[in-house]
Amino acid sequence: MRDFVTRQGEIRREVVPTQSKSLAAAALRARDLMPVASAPGRSAQRAEAQADRRFPMRKAFLEPKISDPNGFERVIGTSNLLSINFLDRGRRAAAAVCRIKAPADGGAWYGTGFVVGPRLLLTNNHVLSTPDEASQVEAEFGYEHDLDGVLMEPIAFNLSPHEIFYTSSELDITFVAVTPLSQEGIPLARYGRLPLLPVTGKVVHGEWVSIIQHPGGEPKQIAIQASQIMALDQADVPEVDLDTFIHYSSDTEPGSSGAPVMNDQWQVVALHHKAVPKPQDKKDDPLEFIANEGVRISAIFKHLESQRFCQAQAGRVLDRLEMSLGLAPMRRAVDSDEGLLEADRRPLPLSRWTQVSGYDPNFLSHCIDLDAIYAPALAGGLVAPLRDGLSHELAYHHFSAVIHKERKFPLVTAVNIDGARLIHPGPRKSTWRRDGRIADEYQPGGEFYEKERGSDPVQFSRGHQVRLLDPCWGDDGADIRAYAEDTFHYTNAAPQVQGYNDIDWGNLEDYVLEKAQTANKRLSVFTGPIYRPDDPLYGQDREGGPWRIPLSFWKIAVLQKTQTQIAAAAFIVGQVQYVQALYEAKVFSGLKPYTVDEMRQRGIQTTIEAVERETGLDFSAIRRFDAQGSLEVTRRTHWLRDLRDVVI
Repeated sequence: MRDFVTRQGEIRREVVPTQSKSLAAAALRARDLMPVASAPGRSAQRAEAQADRRFPMRKAFLEPKISDPNGFERVIGTSNLLSINFLDRGRRAAAAVCRIKAPADGGAWYGTGFVVGPRLLLTNNHVLSTPDEASQVEAEFGYEHDLDGVLMEPIAFNLSPHEIFYTSSELDITFVAVTPLSQEGIPLARYGRLPLLPVTGKVVHGEWVSIIQHPGGEPKQIAIQASQIMALDQADVPEVDLDTFIHYSSDTEPGSSGAPVMNDQWQVVALHHKAVPKPQDKKDDPLEFIANEGVRISAIFKHLESQRFCQAQAGRVLDRLEMSLGLAPMRRAVDSDEGLLEADRRPLPLSRWTQVSGYDPNFLSHCIDLDAIYAPALAGGLVAPLRDGLSHELAYHHFSAVIHKERKFPLVTAVNIDGARLIHPGPRKSTWRRDGRIADEYQPGGEFYEKERGSDPVQFSRGHQVRLLDPCWGDDGADIRAYAEDTFHYTNAAPQVQGYNDIDWGNLEDYVLEKAQTANKRLSVFTGPIYRPDDPLYGQDREGGPWRIPLSFWKIAVLQKTQTQIAAAAFIVGQVQYVQALYEAKVFSGLKPYTVDEMRQRGIQTTIEAVERETGLDFSAIRRFDAQGSLEVTRRTHWLRDLRDVVI
């Protein structure tokens, strides 16, 4: 038993479980325990398949075999051996953890927090629930005993809720900005940060975790390898969302709220927030606790992404979290308008399109029919019809676009590029227009993209799917400016977002175009967004809204390498699903996780089959030409550190 005083002044008695450690040890021995959380947007079947391999692979990674050919030493029971740098890395991680001190009548109340991004602090909503409350709080770093046991004076920093303050009572999280300098002029950067990884798989049931905290407002302490991940039965705690929260045995006290829960690689796996009580059979039964509970970091990212376009503060938090990982948010859209946007122009007369044939399926030595690519979507009723009621493809000079009926942005665009006949179109104009051949309801115009048309905190750029320069080729006398003008239709645009921009999309397109131009080769390029049912909503009060905003984009380039040989390469740019796929491919194959430096790498090249799975499109006509898919390795998705890493 132990008594404590809450911040409201109530005296509470808590029963500390003594058997939690043995329960967790039993969980470790159970071979059928798997993670409860699945990756965002994945089916239950796929998540279950991942879970089936995750436990033994993660366990093997955590327990490397030690060679002892002479047999002089033996491990009795479970090995407790760790690399000596475990302590140094833990000490470095602890520097970013602070005590939160808030004034109260007759003294102060306390909590814990930690730096997760540039001047960005994370704690619980029940520690800091309002900006006014945060403005009165100090974040005290270095309140701990030194190597000689001497208690050091804390270094206090003020918070800046006017700059960033985002909170959720549902998840019990609060992000708040911190001033760059302490009251004594010491820089916050001295204390480092604990980057948050959006991927799952950082911990499995039965694994040891450590918690760095300020229990009871006391000097910094650590529960090191004294806590194990526990699997709670949903029947025992029906009110707990096991996909959002993770459970563990550990020693914490009031004041520990807001502490980081960390695995043996000192990665933050959860934000500690409370204990889970055992359901009471009788109202007067003493309150017992069966586990401590933390908010999964992956759940925090998923929540922030869902609010990115509804609450400006959520987007600002994500920007700083991405900066901490080296995944700088996309500040510009490819071929997008910057600055003030001109008014939309009127649609071009229908007579303009009578002699325009659009994308040519026989442009390369191998026929690639566009209608076969979107046939599955057409069968599913997802393709917007043209006004004539007979066709679905909008033909422009050297390219075509097919529109997603429900999402109102391109489903797929296809363009032919002749590298030997490229002509620069001259000065660029940035006016856009709708296409009169398709109903306005399938092509958002200025009311969607212009900020003053709605109260949303985000303004999107009109991002070309077929880039401005791609169709600008032909013989002398060709109306190249008209070809460029074709790309400025809303049917060729999708909103560019600030997300996990794993690759500079513009540089990739420049590379693909240069591949065709410098070698005087022909190229066909297919592009489009990836539509997911959980994409965030935007524009509730805009005309035609709301829209769900795609967070990922794909591109497939098909190059004519010789007169008879073609090669294809597939790319994906977007958010956490693809960082996660790479992370898991490495971790769960028994290799070490990606470092932060590796996370900074600029993108991925994947397989055509991966694009097909994500989009529902059919690229079977070129699947056998996939440069990445033909590699004889089990992991066919790889980072692009440099554009020279592209395989085509």
